[in-house]
Formats: sequence, structure tokens, C-alpha cells
Amino acid sequence: MKYSKAIHLDRKKLVNATYNQVIGIVPEDLYPKYEALYQKYKNNKLKYNTTVYLTPLSSFPSYKLKNYIEENKLNIETARKTEKLDTLIINDTFIKEAYFPEILKEKVEKYYEIPYDVIAKDFSSFVDKDNEYNNILKTSSYYLSKKDKKEGNLKPLSFIISEKNLSDAIKYNKAFSVLLNYPTITGELLTKSHGNKNACDHLEFFYKMFDLIEKNNLDVVFDDNINNETNKDTVVDLEMFQTLYGMLASTDKSNWSIAREIIANCDFESSKPYILFLVNIFNFLKNKGDNKNYQIIHEHLQKLGKKISGFMYKNNNYEDFIKQIINVFPQYKQTMCDCLTTHLNHLFKTSIIKAIHSL
Repeated sequence: MKYSKAIHLDRKKLVNATYNQVIGIVPEDLYPKYEALYQKYKNNKLKYNTTVYLTPLSSFPSYKLKNYIEENKLNIETARKTEKLDTLIINDTFIKEAYFPEILKEKVEKYYEIPYDVIAKDFSSFVDKDNEYNNILKTSSYYLSKKDKKEGNLKPLSFIISEKNLSDAIKYNKAFSVLLNYPTITGELLTKSHGNKNACDHLEFFYKMFDLIEKNNLDVVFDDNINNETNKDTVVDLEMFQTLYGMLASTDKSNWSIAREIIANCDFESSKPYILFLVNIFNFLKNKGDNKNYQIIHEHLQKLGKKISGFMYKNNNYEDFIKQIINVFPQYKQTMCDCLTTHLNHLFKTSIIKAIHSL
């Protein structure tokens, strides 16, 4: 469900409420439909003699796709027009993080859609602390699109209030109980906020994607699978790790960029222990950055961050980090010792430590 002009009241009580423009509420029952799609296509790879669309729900760089097609002589064309398409390319991590984060945590809420005029007319004294309707209008219109403002549409169509927030409001004043009669939807609230522009801009495409696939009998390829194919020949081993460590430890920022690019284009699974060690030592590697190649690596790191406590947001000392890695990946015990040898020799500005052996 999309709300082109709706405002979310997101405080426990409607007193001094803040306003966020609602882009949509992704229905709870859409997740099983997406999960079924993922399970059906999760192992798919690009096929010869097909036409593909690198959708806005993909994180894969277009130039990298073009190079992969040419290098492997796949005879694949790219297009956007539905009648020409065979395959859509999408990104599972982006979709789940953008449209289902609370659903996946089983924290989904029920929301009431209240006509704007009802709130503005009957409850304005509760919504705005100064009890001034014009101030409410001004605050709300700030979140409308440029097109709305240009056309003079200076108020939203509705307010979106969660069941919990409305319950709190009723405890504050029973007059709010009349709002319980308005329609509800249970799902994931998507509001305009910093960092989710892509998710907001392409929500409508996401909704339409299911019918597009079904009606046109389209195939789906997840860009992780393409990335694995393109990077399978580049693996970070101990020798490469030592080279990357030296580049990242230097004061030359161009070396940092080159090292980041090498990491971005490697096979993550085969290079995993060495990349994790580098990311833990050099914190700026935890940032997603603008490089689309690295964003795919970053998605892998985010997933692992759920298994390794504090990995993506804390500065773990190497002792704690290595303990956690070995606990989650016991097969990396000796690899961690090899990485630690390089790290300690750098700290002590010596090469006296020849090797550290695991017990």
C-alpha cells in the first residue's frame, strides 16, 4: 500500500508529535510471497542468449555486468522494456533490509490510516503544543514532494498511527478512541529518512515486480550469484593479505582506494578470514562507501556482523576479535594466527615473529 501524501505520528502520545512522510506500508503477507520467490530462484545464473534488466533493486554495477557478459561471450542484451525481457536482476539483501527489517525481527505493527482533516479539525490541540493549526500545516507540508508544493497541495491526505501509539493516546485522552473505527494495515512502515532514498524511490517497482514476473514468465537472478561468478578467480590468500595490510597501513590514501577495490573484486567466501581481519583492524573498511562493488562485500560483512558481536560497530581489540572468529569459525584458527603474525610485526616495526601456531 502506498501513501504518496501521508504523515506518520511517531511519538507515544500525540502531544508534540513529529512528522515523517509515509512512502508506504509493506503488507506483512507480502514477505512469504517474496521468500517463495527467493527460494525458487536463489541458485539461478545468467543464461546465454537472453535479455536482462539490471533493476533498481540490484546493487550490481552496470559496467561490471557489461564486462562479465563480454568476457564470457554470453550473447546477453540489456533492456528495460517488458516485452523484450527474459530476466530480472535483483538483490536479496537490499530487499530484505529495505522492505522487511521489522517483519524479519517479528516486530511488525498494525497501523491506522486517519484522514488528515479528522486530525487537523478534531485533534489539532493534541497534535501541536502551540495549538496552532497553521503551525501543523507548515510542519506537515515540509515533508511533501516538490511537485505537491508547486501545485499548492500543502497538506497530506492522511495520518498513519501505530496501534501502540494510538493505545497510548487513548490512555492520555479517551477522545482518541473514535480513531479505532478507521481502517488498518499490518506491515512494515516505510518513511522518508536519511539513507533510504533508494528504497523509497523504488517501492512501487517492488510492488509491481511480482505481477511482472508472473505475467511475462520472467526469470530472476540474484546479483550475489553474478558477483560470485565474476570474482571467483580473485582470492585473498596470506600473501595477498600481507600486501593489502601494507597498503592499508600506509599514509598514502591512493593505496587505501586500491586495496579497497581489490577487496571489492575478490571472491568473498574464499577470502573471508583475511577480509574479516583487515576490516577489524582498519575501521574505515566497515563503511559502505560509494563503490558499488564494495557495497556487495559490505552486505556480506553486515550478515556476519549478526554472528560476531559488535563486529560492525565496535572497535574490538584483536584478542577479542580472534576469540569470536574462532568461536564462530573454528576452521580459521591457524589463519587468524597467520594474520596476527603480520599485525604484530607491523606494530613492533620488526619481522622478528616468524610464526604463531594454534593449539
